[in-house]
Amino acid sequence: MSGRTTAALLSIFIGGFDYKGMKRKAFYPTLPSFSNRKENRQILEKQKHHFHSLLYQLKKQGFIQKKQEQNKTHWLITALGKKHLENLNNQLFSLTKTIYKREKDDGFNVIVFDIPEEKRYKRDWLRRNLLMLDFTMLQKSVWLGRNKLPEEFLKDLNDLELMNFIHIFKVSKSGTLKE
Repeated sequence: MSGRTTAALLSIFIGGFDYKGMKRKAFYPTLPSFSNRKENRQILEKQKHHFHSLLYQLKKQGFIQKKQEQNKTHWLITALGKKHLENLNNQLFSLTKTIYKREKDDGFNVIVFDIPEEKRYKRDWLRRNLLMLDFTMLQKSVWLGRNKLPEEFLKDLNDLELMNFIHIFKVSKSGTLKE
């Protein structure tokens, strides 16, 4: 399992989601809720299978544990999982340690990027921070969000020399997009 995938999934466990909420957070970044076509349901089934495989691997490695409570299944990150997540964060996302303030916007912000492979660690940093800003991944390099992009975030993009690889659009009317 790749470090990025492990870090993203372990980060979800810190949020304390129940099983249903955790699944939604895990596979809906790539499949928006306003999409309900047959081919997207097939993609969702593949993602569910992949999700369950990741859960199995994380449990087998001792990073998470399963807990039944009433009619709900909860997955909790273990001390070993927290330590592993901290190590992954230090390795993969050590560019800037800023936690950006989330502030709702009146429209949609669309971020499209094409960052070269030799700058992969910067691309990973960007994706992680877009997740932290509650953006949804439509494709690996196309993200949609209802939050403003903080000035510190834009400054960090400039400092990391990523602005030439990124396009940011503001959509004020949703058209066919639904909540």
